[in-house]
Amino acid sequence: MPHRIKELKLTHFRGATQPVTIQFDPKKAVVVIFGENGTGKSTVVDAIDAVGNASFGSLDREGVRPNPHKYVSSINRTARSLEVELTTAIGHTWKATISGKNVVVAAGTDGSFLPGILVLRRRELLKLIETQPAKRYEAIKSFIDVAEVDKAEAALRSDLVAVDKQFGNAKAARDQAQKSLHAFWEQEKQAHETEAESLGWAEQRIAEDLTALESQAGHLETLLIGIQTLLTATASWQQAHETRDDWTLKVEAAKAKLADTNRSEDTRRTDLIGLLTSAKKYLAPPAAPTSCPLCANDVQAESLRQRIEDQLHQLQSASELLQLVNSTQNSYKRAADDCDRCNQDVLSQFRKLATHLAAHEPAAVQALNINWKELAFELQTAATSDVISEQATDLAQQLCAESPVVQQALDSLRQRLTLHDNIKVQADLLKDSTKKAADLGQVVERLTKTCQLVVDTRREFVQTILDGIIEEVNRLFAAIHPGEKIGLHRLEMDEVKRSSLEQHARFEDASEVIPQAYFSESHLDTFGFCLWLALAKRLNPKQLVLVLDDVFTSVDTQHFQRISELLADEAQYFQQLIIATHNRRWHDLYRQNSAGAHLIKLESWTLNKGLKPYEDQTLMAALAEALEAEPFDRQAVASQAGIVLETVLDRLALAYGCLLPHKHGNSYTLGELLFSTGKLLQKATIIRIDRDVHGHPVLPNNWSEIQLNDLFQTINGLTFIRNEVGAHFSPSGADLSNSDVRTFGEAVLAFAQALSCPTCGYLPQKERDDHRSCRCPKYQTQLRPLNRP
Repeated sequence: MPHRIKELKLTHFRGATQPVTIQFDPKKAVVVIFGENGTGKSTVVDAIDAVGNASFGSLDREGVRPNPHKYVSSINRTARSLEVELTTAIGHTWKATISGKNVVVAAGTDGSFLPGILVLRRRELLKLIETQPAKRYEAIKSFIDVAEVDKAEAALRSDLVAVDKQFGNAKAARDQAQKSLHAFWEQEKQAHETEAESLGWAEQRIAEDLTALESQAGHLETLLIGIQTLLTATASWQQAHETRDDWTLKVEAAKAKLADTNRSEDTRRTDLIGLLTSAKKYLAPPAAPTSCPLCANDVQAESLRQRIEDQLHQLQSASELLQLVNSTQNSYKRAADDCDRCNQDVLSQFRKLATHLAAHEPAAVQALNINWKELAFELQTAATSDVISEQATDLAQQLCAESPVVQQALDSLRQRLTLHDNIKVQADLLKDSTKKAADLGQVVERLTKTCQLVVDTRREFVQTILDGIIEEVNRLFAAIHPGEKIGLHRLEMDEVKRSSLEQHARFEDASEVIPQAYFSESHLDTFGFCLWLALAKRLNPKQLVLVLDDVFTSVDTQHFQRISELLADEAQYFQQLIIATHNRRWHDLYRQNSAGAHLIKLESWTLNKGLKPYEDQTLMAALAEALEAEPFDRQAVASQAGIVLETVLDRLALAYGCLLPHKHGNSYTLGELLFSTGKLLQKATIIRIDRDVHGHPVLPNNWSEIQLNDLFQTINGLTFIRNEVGAHFSPSGADLSNSDVRTFGEAVLAFAQALSCPTCGYLPQKERDDHRSCRCPKYQTQLRPLNRP
């Protein structure tokens, strides 16, 4: 197949301390990588996983998370030097490197196609069989493509939680509004109000016309403001009036002093002071006149100023009194102006207040017995005067005395209006929250149903898939455990838990048992493997490379043989199958009878050399190589031929149930195997499709027959060579020529090749109508008879 892995290059990746290249035979569907513990099998599998899935592979586990990127490079190497390159059979390349904390995969060539790579490790297998149901579902989730459904379900659940929270808030707001309104109802309900529930009472209260109350409250508020404003104006007038009177007295006193001075001094002298003072101002800098403004005679301004200063100094007393008179007269004028302004302000506020009371006289003011309309009329034509201000001051004091009563009335009105507003707010809140709660309740109900529909649909979809693989799981399981009354009964999604996988098995006559309680460890291992394989076949298997990383730890040789045969059968559905194992029994099974598998062996790892991969050989390939080797190693040929012959005869005897002595360990000699299969081989015939020199079937298919009797007779007459030359030193063995040993080896190789399918490598063991066949899909090698003679 074109997308099989052909080559894998590792540079400073985990155990690959030195750059290493591993070659795969793309003609072989199965690759077996054998190595003892610590030789680097996990490094190879992780490298394939890194390219195929941008994964850290076996490092992605507890104890290494969240920093597997720190440990993926070889020891004493940095992540920058790490690289894994994978090449497919048609030359497409892909490279994996480390960037930050992530594995980054990039195509090495444009248009490269990377097959899907599915890796099964021991811990993933245990998740399928031993963990809790929720973790079992996590283990199979990647095989069931419901990611988008999961996103939609998560979004629906998120919306449901959010809306349900809003619904709860709306109900809480509704209950609080109901509670508050009920409290108002119990506290404020009047005897004449007959409504039996709080909302009806509130709506009745809200319907009341409060225009008159609002107007009345407004008038009272305006009155209180007017009274306060008038009080302020009259207080200012009183202050200005007192100030004006004070300055009047001061002016009169200053004038009296000046008059006394004038009587004691010459009046002309007083006039002279005034004249000199005026002249001083006229001559003050920067003015510098050069002539007298009266007589036009020349003058010296500076000397004239000095003379004026000297004369004024002599007349200082009269000058000071004159200045005092002028100063007090100016202050009096300002005080008089301020008093006039206050009179105007008082009159203005007095008019406004009287006009307001003329139109809106409250009961609290009526006790003053004032005709406000008449007063307001009089004030419209009145002029400002102290008399009006006196009247306003007296009236303001009377109104101020009544202000508490007015304020009390206003507070009462405000309380009624506030109560009305509060009732309206709570009633509106109750109605709004009730409607909102009802609407949100419907949304919650619809979302709940929708979410449940998605959940049910997802579960039904997943359950359909699970139901669909049960038969396949049991078929695979039966191939490994034939004739055993054990298997999978059903896989079931938990109806309560969101992602939980329940397993129910058949055990003898019981059909609802928990496999973990009744299955042996070997049965659990193979059951988990069969479940994983059945799920993998649901994907696009022709584009998948399956990788098994030391999956089986409790399987015996007999079951390894069946697993190998099963994998040979199932390999046709996948692009490639790669098996990494440390189990030498399983490795030897492939060496004995699998020409269809490419064998790779890892030798001991060292820090200096890193991974040491070598291509391994099947027993027949090793025998063929020994026959071609120069110089000719007769002992190696005899030994290899004996091992191949024993292996082939043992499988024939087992397949046909040939008679053999019951022995401890079933360790039969070559002679015993030849004797038990003699009659069968004398009559046995191999029928095989003809092939060209490249091993391809010749079309149209022609079948050739190979009689095994001649080969059997030749081998039977030379079997002593195995012991005499290949196993023990003996004089008689030394007398045998290389030609005799070669004849024996070539006969055994021809015999084994005749019985082994050149495609799958297996002996024809499957029972058909009248023959036994190999494991190829079209049974390209057949053996007759069907049963032992």
